[in-house]
Amino acid sequence: MKITNKFNVPETLLSLAQRDFYTKGKADYSVTEIISPPRIQRLRKKHWQDIEQDVSDMLWMLLGTALHVVAERSVVEGHTNEERIIVDMDGVLLSGAIDLQRDDEDGITIYDYKFTSAWALMNDKPEWEQQQNIYRYLIERAKGKPVKGLKICALIRDWSRRDAQNKPDYPQAPIQVVDIPMWTMERTKQFIWERIEAHRDSKVRADWDEELPLCTEEDRWMRDTKYALKKEGRKTAIRVFDTEEEAKAVLKDMPEKEKGFIEIRKGESVRCTGNFCGVAQFCSQYQQSLKEAQDE
Repeated sequence: MKITNKFNVPETLLSLAQRDFYTKGKADYSVTEIISPPRIQRLRKKHWQDIEQDVSDMLWMLLGTALHVVAERSVVEGHTNEERIIVDMDGVLLSGAIDLQRDDEDGITIYDYKFTSAWALMNDKPEWEQQQNIYRYLIERAKGKPVKGLKICALIRDWSRRDAQNKPDYPQAPIQVVDIPMWTMERTKQFIWERIEAHRDSKVRADWDEELPLCTEEDRWMRDTKYALKKEGRKTAIRVFDTEEEAKAVLKDMPEKEKGFIEIRKGESVRCTGNFCGVAQFCSQYQQSLKEAQDE
């Protein structure tokens, strides 16, 4: 991957961005790898030399790396920082790097640090649940100790004090500790194998130059179309609805002098349009969706 420096940030930051801190050790797969969509993984491998990213777009990744480095150097009794665990899954080696483990007499609590947005925190993040439960599986298999809790320590990069004061569902502090539901060990094992098989299938397709598995709506972080009720002279919506029928029903009761109207906010695949996968320009599925949108 080529890292550019379009805004002339200091060479120190550029050098840090160019270093590859990621490793899965001697494992066949990492947890991060198997929970990622197979299509993205294959496209990244195929086009790695063609992918270009500016260092200015890597700020939060750099801060995340810095946090992990600092955490790894801290020593607190009963806490284990930045431990990589490898487990043999019937001949397949699976590894996971766990940010923090708090070891109490009655079990281990797993913490994972996430730099994230307020929107992401307020909406479902299935990959957090998947990741944490696989970590739990690895720890119990490797250490033979029960895991009693799974937690995300979310650091909200776009937190707003005003939104916290005005919106009851908005995070009330820029750091939130979120409890993650725990699966049964059997469910987790089954999920792990489903993901391994999905990635194996994707590799075979890539080797035979066949069409890769499509990303699901969940993979693409799909946002539904919304209908905003607005009025002339006001920038923000009066209210946002899930259906056009709901919006029209309220619009009908508005006084004519308020000049109300409905603004359609079309749904989008956030991961694709924001190129958070890094391979949108190489993805035939995304390019086809753009063509279909233009033809509407």
